[in-house]
Amino acid sequence: MHPLPDPASLPSLLLSSRGWRPEWGRTRPGGMSRAWGRGPFLRQEFPAQRSPVSQVEWPQERHITAGFMVRRVLVAGLLFSLLLGSSVLLVYIFRSCGPRPCRTPECHDLQAHYLASGNTSVAPCTDFFSFACGDAKGTKSSFQALAEENKRRLRKILEEPGSRHLGTGEDKAFQFYSSCVDTGAIEAEGAAPLRQVIEELGGWRISEPTCDLILPFHTRQSFRDFLQSHMILGLVGTLSPALDSKFQEARRSLIQKLRELTQRPPMPTSPRWMKCVEETGAFFEPTLAALFIHEAFSPKTQSAAMELFTAIKDTLIARLRRVPWMDEKTRKEAQDRVTQLQVKMGGPEWALKPSLAREEYNDIQLGPSYLQSFLSCVRSLRARIVQNFLQSFPQHRWQVSTWGVSAYYSISDHVVVFPAGLLQPPFFHPGYPRAVNFGAAGSIMAHELLHIFSQLLLPGGCPACDTHALQGALLCLKRHYQSIPLPSGLSFNGSWTLLENAADIGGLAIALQAYSRRLLRYYGETILPNLDLSPLQLFFRSYAQVMCREPSTWEPQDPHSPPMLRVHGPLSNMQAFARHFHCPRGALMNPSSRCQLW
Repeated sequence: MHPLPDPASLPSLLLSSRGWRPEWGRTRPGGMSRAWGRGPFLRQEFPAQRSPVSQVEWPQERHITAGFMVRRVLVAGLLFSLLLGSSVLLVYIFRSCGPRPCRTPECHDLQAHYLASGNTSVAPCTDFFSFACGDAKGTKSSFQALAEENKRRLRKILEEPGSRHLGTGEDKAFQFYSSCVDTGAIEAEGAAPLRQVIEELGGWRISEPTCDLILPFHTRQSFRDFLQSHMILGLVGTLSPALDSKFQEARRSLIQKLRELTQRPPMPTSPRWMKCVEETGAFFEPTLAALFIHEAFSPKTQSAAMELFTAIKDTLIARLRRVPWMDEKTRKEAQDRVTQLQVKMGGPEWALKPSLAREEYNDIQLGPSYLQSFLSCVRSLRARIVQNFLQSFPQHRWQVSTWGVSAYYSISDHVVVFPAGLLQPPFFHPGYPRAVNFGAAGSIMAHELLHIFSQLLLPGGCPACDTHALQGALLCLKRHYQSIPLPSGLSFNGSWTLLENAADIGGLAIALQAYSRRLLRYYGETILPNLDLSPLQLFFRSYAQVMCREPSTWEPQDPHSPPMLRVHGPLSNMQAFARHFHCPRGALMNPSSRCQLW
């Protein structure tokens, strides 16, 4: 058996066309090693001054060459097998860890939604709003569309009472909704129920001369008639939604005239079922809150939403360390404020207690007509409102319904609220790609968290901060938004929308950083098929989808910027967007300068 050559020489052996040759071991001028000797391969006694290796003798050259040719083939085959196996392993790893198409029904619906709403013929670097939202003509706000979808889910719940076990309190909610949508019975009764109510209140002498109403101070009697007329007129306005179509049409005409006088766009009409869902939700909120939570906000969804919020909150705390205009004391106080923040997610605790629903509905008497049922519900609701104000309430009072789509931050209670209605498709779903959840719901969460520090951005709001750096960042922000073109005829007040613009830009940056940190910890990202978007491109697309809205529906008194600015402003301020969409320097979405506030 022949000894193997030095392992360090294996690369040279593999590259040689003839394999290892014995003359490679011959003496070289000035070399440290001696020639491999000739003779039998036996151990010998060696002089001290000579290396044992130099005394080894080899067989004839043809045997040596043949032996090492075999070794060369074996070693080459071994290395080839190792390389092939490593390549297969690497391909498997990259395929396993790379983004995979999401094939769940939720992802299929979201993909269809994105394809229907966007316009991929528009260059994203030139007009990302149109790329994500299309021309947006006739397009409802994404929040408005979600609110209507939530009401459709409530409608489905209310129209299928037979599939649920209802208590006495819950049953009243279903009965009320059923009488509300029974337009045939309401039309048949006409104004008779209203006349009965007016008679019970002492009548309404509207046939007397109008001067008695215009000049009510002549006599004590005419002054009393004026108050009663005013009361009856207010009552008719309150009860008109429960009356037949003639009353409702008159009410709708009055509202439209008032909107024309204030130069506001006409109010869209809603179908009857939607009005009935809204009225049922106003009078029987605990019941509908519990039913909506059970239907649309499972424990799995709540857990995933809380995990997302925690990632956003932790990223904000870390990001506050690098805010350039904050002094150390303000920075520490800001981090403590975020740490101590309470979060309410899903629905209020009191709305999920069936016993409370039974107690609150005891004074509601559903009458033979819908108007009488409506009036009983109005009395009960107003009594509850007064009672709530008179008694102390240990917990935060929610300012939105459970199925609502508005998140908010309460300064007085230091609580941020995300109702279950907001954490729904297309903004959030546990089965969505993480890029979608972070880009849509994550940016909304970060936006609301930044409102904790809105006071610091106001003049004199942070005396210890670096005022020069803060004002410079705010001025940069104003100029950045003013440089973005808007559709003709549309203008906005940058000072009026400054706080919301700051929350938009900071919220998107925080959500992106949180998502990037998530990518470093977890593998198995998914994307939406047939969109040709990478995970980070999908993140930006999901953010823009939240802001989709027809520009003409924006009103100047809105504290938020027009929808196109809410897309282009934050995205063009992020270098990562330009990098991942390969935007050339100087394009609208890749400006020469950017602002850093948060």
